[in-house]
Amino acid sequence: MALRSPKQRFAIFAASTAVAAGGVLLPTSAFAASATPHVGTVTTIAATQGSQGQQDAADPAEKWVETTDAPSGITFKLPGKPSVQEFSETGADGTTITGRQYMLAGTDGVVTAFVVYDAPGTQENLKNGLEGVRETFSTEFGETATSTSGKKTTVDGNPALHTDLSTKDDDPQTGSACIIAEENHMVHVLTLGDAADEKAVDEMHQQTLDNVHTPSSSGSSGSSGTSI
Repeated sequence: MALRSPKQRFAIFAASTAVAAGGVLLPTSAFAASATPHVGTVTTIAATQGSQGQQDAADPAEKWVETTDAPSGITFKLPGKPSVQEFSETGADGTTITGRQYMLAGTDGVVTAFVVYDAPGTQENLKNGLEGVRETFSTEFGETATSTSGKKTTVDGNPALHTDLSTKDDDPQTGSACIIAEENHMVHVLTLGDAADEKAVDEMHQQTLDNVHTPSSSGSSGSSGTSI
């Protein structure tokens, strides 16, 4: 079987995370009748782009594309035009979580996923979302995958949890995941790139977070750095 490239592996990880996290955000009762959630559905949709144009992956210091997730009103920027997929996850009792995933594989080798879930931004969902990301990352990248314990932070005034991701295989990767609890939505921001470019990967992830704007926010940002 042909080996997948880091980009392909991350794309699978991000897609799996989108559906899996949708499952953990469902009420516990949704899975009372079944230990395994129903398979989520994914549909390609169009993004609403901002005024900066629809460039391909570009220099992160100069050409970031603003995108608005229309159902939630959440606005963010990525260094290029992302591909977009809509997904849904249905529990055993018929409860469904829907959302959109915006994916960008940059020419610099850095891959970014921005995922919006139509689920309340509760503390429980925040912690469940972080655990879902960590578990899915470990499943996709195997024994070489590691992640740090969650650190409390804020993004655009919203509570958030951050974890660092890394692999130690023949093609080591480094990255981050940030789970944001907006009043009416959950947001996952995932970034991964070559370990040799760790500084650039970290800067891209932080710049993505610095350009997130949510309708319910107070407009402030920052990190407390408190582990949980």
